[in-house]
Amino acid sequence: MGISASQARLLSITARLTSNEYESQQISNAKMRLATKSEQASNEYIAALNTRQLQFVTYDAQGQAITEALTANALYQYSDMKNQYALLNANGQAMVSTLDAKNFEKAANLTEFLALYGVEKTYKTESLAKNAQLLETDSNAGGVGDYLTKWEEAIDAAIASRYPDDAGNEGALASDERFQLDKAAAFYEYGEALSFYEKQVTLYNSGVNVDISGATERLSTAKQKYSDTITFDKWVQSKAYETSTAKNDGVYENSMKYYEVLEEFLAEAEDLGCTNVTKAGDNGAFKYNDATKAQWYTNLWYKMNGASSDKSVQGNRAANYTVLDPKLAASKDWLQDALEQGIISIEVASYKDASNLVEDESRPLTVKLQGISWTPTEYGSCIDFTEVDDEAAIAKAEAEYQKKNNEISAKDKRYQSKIKTLDTEHNALQTQYESVKSAMTKNIDRSFKTFSG
Repeated sequence: MGISASQARLLSITARLTSNEYESQQISNAKMRLATKSEQASNEYIAALNTRQLQFVTYDAQGQAITEALTANALYQYSDMKNQYALLNANGQAMVSTLDAKNFEKAANLTEFLALYGVEKTYKTESLAKNAQLLETDSNAGGVGDYLTKWEEAIDAAIASRYPDDAGNEGALASDERFQLDKAAAFYEYGEALSFYEKQVTLYNSGVNVDISGATERLSTAKQKYSDTITFDKWVQSKAYETSTAKNDGVYENSMKYYEVLEEFLAEAEDLGCTNVTKAGDNGAFKYNDATKAQWYTNLWYKMNGASSDKSVQGNRAANYTVLDPKLAASKDWLQDALEQGIISIEVASYKDASNLVEDESRPLTVKLQGISWTPTEYGSCIDFTEVDDEAAIAKAEAEYQKKNNEISAKDKRYQSKIKTLDTEHNALQTQYESVKSAMTKNIDRSFKTFSG
């Protein structure tokens, strides 16, 4: 073989060796990346093994523990053997279910709210039940409940009205100013009427033929006007009565119908020994068909509405609550993440037996709920919450780990086979390189000997 040919062959082998070594390096890098992926898969699997899932523990009627994933639905589902919790957003609003929100919107008072969950009042007598129904129902539904409201509105209108002064200037005086003038005038007129009456009686008793009926009528009229100005409230009621009579709207007469029903209700309750008509129980006028369920939803009403058993301004504005998305309500992952990150907080309901406060004696069935409280608590301290291994997450991670390991193992085998092939080729090329180089060296030596000889 000529020197030129040998050089060309040597360059070709060198190029192939360089390519072989470069490919081997690339495969080595790929194997290193496989090792990194394998370590990452292992770390993910180990992390999954440490995954914990919050669980909610309740008890059945036999006292057997029932464990389920902790979700808002699990918390809010009523049971007579569980504690009651409320979830609150960052604004402090209770996050309630769609059903609870709809029922609250439908109800005008606590009694109606409880009825939507099948909780009914059973009064001691049918007549008590009938009168209670009348007192809690508006006139458009056959009751008298709004009669008192309309009378109170008439009184408020009388307070807000402006009245003429003694010179007859319309709207010149506020109600309290007109009251003072009327009170002074009524007091003076009563004194004058009384004095005139006494003089007429004296004359009559002396044998003078006088008609005292006019004096009697004047005194009676003056006495009534004076009575109507004894207090500001009495004066305002008289003004509301005068307006109602002038309008002939029946507001005053209807309010008397309300008080008649109320008096009958309270009198019968007293005769039956009911010491507290505002509470269920032996001493009350009624009982609930499910006392535990009634307390649960009374607590919820308190949270959404406030302390009044009638719908409050806050309740009508939905200021105390917000509706929780049904998908979030069913998600265990959302609730756990939200609690752990502090996005939402939790409160537990507690109840201590206490008398309801009657804020208005004219409305004994409308009360301020007493003895109910919602106490903030850390979810980690809730005795009904527990943590267990997340079996679903572990099983998923294990399957993913096996899949990744199988893929890595298959690629590694291919890389190993390729490296083995490259090593064999590299050794053969190296042998050829040495052989060509040796032959080329001998040719050069012979050529030098020829020219030197």
